[in-house]
Amino acid sequence: MLKKFLVLATPLVLILGFTFNSVVNAASSDQTTVKDEKQVYKEELKKLTKYEIIDNFERIHEEYNMEEPFSLKDQNFVEMYAKKPSLITSYASKTISGSKTSNGVTVKVSGTLKDDIQNIINQSFGASNLKTSTTAGASKVSSVKTVVYHDAYGLVGSGGIGKVYSGSLSTSGKNTTLSSTKKYTAVVAYASTWCTVTVKHSGGTFTVNPK
Repeated sequence: MLKKFLVLATPLVLILGFTFNSVVNAASSDQTTVKDEKQVYKEELKKLTKYEIIDNFERIHEEYNMEEPFSLKDQNFVEMYAKKPSLITSYASKTISGSKTSNGVTVKVSGTLKDDIQNIINQSFGASNLKTSTTAGASKVSSVKTVVYHDAYGLVGSGGIGKVYSGSLSTSGKNTTLSSTKKYTAVVAYASTWCTVTVKHSGGTFTVNPK
């Protein structure tokens, strides 16, 4: 009876062993593939200009819903270019400036963007003395809107990265100054803050992306 049992059990053990090894090998292969893909994306993304970086943040801002996992490429982009919480600096600020001329209209922007993502859940972002000035062709301008965007990224789903907060501050006018701070609650792993100025005039529309 024992001999008969062993004869029947041996193929089952072999099958289970083969299945287990296949699963382990497949998982290992998947991890290697993901690692290789990430390395390819890192090489591709490391040469982006400052304007391309802002364009990517804006695209991700528009393209994904809250807590929707990013693609592997966009996850790599965020890990490379978004700000990480630091134990050294509690409240960070960045001076930005930029200008653009189109159809005789010139708009300039300069000031400071700031954020605080050091806390466990209570975070903030804002702008300080962010001036938007229409220095030429003001009579042709119908509207100027200055917006400071802030997206925070963290763990979503089964370990992916996605937006955990998205907010903005804005002001409208040909010559304005924005100084304001907004608080929010989220567990943040990365964050990005940027500014865009949209100018509508008699000849069309253009955007200033200060850096």
